Amino acid sequence: MADPRPVEVPASDLAARIEALETERDCRELLARYGFYADHGMGQEWVGLYTDDAVMDFWYFDDSEYFDDEMQPRVDDPRALDFPLRNGRFEGRDEIQQCVEAPRFLRLVGHAQYQMDGHPSVFRLMDDGTAVIVSNSVVVARSQAHKAPVIVYQNHCLNRWTFRRVDGHWLIAENLRRPMGSGGAEELLAGI
Repeated sequence: MADPRPVEVPASDLAARIEALETERDCRELLARYGFYADHGMGQEWVGLYTDDAVMDFWYFDDSEYFDDEMQPRVDDPRALDFPLRNGRFEGRDEIQQCVEAPRFLRLVGHAQYQMDGHPSVFRLMDDGTAVIVSNSVVVARSQAHKAPVIVYQNHCLNRWTFRRVDGHWLIAENLRRPMGSGGAEELLAGI
């Protein structure tokens, strides 16, 4: 029969567990802010979520020649087209700022919702100053193609977020993003 008494947990272990839970909470909140700032065109606040030397590296299906700035298809049935896979790599806050000011991004402001921390996800506290989350992200956009707004699926990706503690606060140090089905997902779980 199992011992009904509570298990004694050393105070040092308990403190480490609490720190890990608080770190996970803080990093997930950072991702929620990432999506909120992107949705509302808050570019400076969005860039402020990154470390000075942050890296944003993502593959994406380039649909710019198939959709106009209002998310209207330029062709009768864009589902029949083979969107080219592109790579975008931005290093440092200045380049990340250029990304958030790019027409490809701006056309989604006010028309999209970013769900940046979809489950299932993996969280690891790597050391006192580094944490990693691997998760899904989904972006949906509103199209005015009909009299009533229609929600258009924009993208579904896998992400590896690396966070670094800077002056007591967690910031995004790296985001690796790979579209579902792109073949680049295995690298996102490497080492965790």
